[in-house]
Amino acid sequence: MKKFKKKNLSHSSKLWLTRQLKDPLVNEAKKKNYRSRAVFKLIEINEKFKFLKNNLNIIDLGAAPGSWSQYSSKINKDGLNIALDLLDIENIKNCKVIKGDFTNPIVQSDLLNIIKDKKFDLVLSDIAENSTGNKSLDSIRSNIITIEVMNFSLKCLKKNGTMVIKTFSGSGNEEVVSFVKKYFSKYLFIKPLSSRKESKELYLYCVL
Repeated sequence: MKKFKKKNLSHSSKLWLTRQLKDPLVNEAKKKNYRSRAVFKLIEINEKFKFLKNNLNIIDLGAAPGSWSQYSSKINKDGLNIALDLLDIENIKNCKVIKGDFTNPIVQSDLLNIIKDKKFDLVLSDIAENSTGNKSLDSIRSNIITIEVMNFSLKCLKKNGTMVIKTFSGSGNEEVVSFVKKYFSKYLFIKPLSSRKESKELYLYCVL
């Protein structure tokens, strides 16, 4: 393992940095000017389902650093692209960047005003909680966010609109499955090839 000089780094942080340095998709993302390797997961899923098109209203929740919005806004050239996060996001071409909490009713109302109450055609989310090192706890916390994203979609997504979001296998996933079965007409869980094998992350493609 490559050694790191920063003594304040935890063991898990050192492992993450080592993995990043060895990951070919990290380098590929840099070459193509994408902000993270996560873009390749969206590309894979879109190649399978063809949900990214022009003239759509698209929102990317928890968008920072913005690679998903970078990619989707290139395809949705004449539509509305919104990247929303509590974190700062550098400007993205053809995309409106908003700082805020998507669970906040005021933020939701503002979003609907931006699209003139027409609702969204597509909701994207690659949100995950910061790792605690406890995989079971991490799954529970991240799947709670998954359900919050689905609740957002029930309010702000058009009928027959599409949602593509991150979820996790393990603890809390049964609640996600129950929710999506109840409220969405179609759904499928996907493990993209670009998702790291050791990760418990899955992606949920569904139609309202």
